[in-house]
Amino acid sequence: MTWTAPLFAHLGVLLGADASAMNDQRRCRCEERARSREQRAALYAEYLTALEDTGQELLIVLRTVPAHERPSAAQAAFTAYGLAVVRHRIHVLAPASVSDAADAVFRAPRNSQGHVATAEPGDGSALERLKAEIGDLRDRIKSVMRHDIATMR
Repeated sequence: MTWTAPLFAHLGVLLGADASAMNDQRRCRCEERARSREQRAALYAEYLTALEDTGQELLIVLRTVPAHERPSAAQAAFTAYGLAVVRHRIHVLAPASVSDAADAVFRAPRNSQGHVATAEPGDGSALERLKAEIGDLRDRIKSVMRHDIATMR
């Protein structure tokens, strides 16, 4: 009886099993990258939404709340949408470039909170400077977020 036929049959089975295992690993890695990309995209959208809502709430406080109540109202407006909480999640899940951009954009509304607490509602020039600063930082973080999501392939 020849031993080559069973040897090659076993070798074929081993090679087939290895190829199948490698294919499964490749598929799992692709699925994990897709899940991670979707998770980050949702987190980034949540952060940008909280940033926008926080800014709008601060503007409402500036325009509608009496001066003596504005410090506490500004604090409440700043914390109302969980911007800091989402930023902490970004620190855990996102790369350093996104975390750094999130920190930079987070400081702008936090500084705006102080402006809202003490400014006169008619002080349009300072308000416009704050809006422009936040807009520039928001555009920067969007670009960094897009780059991160696009490179996760």
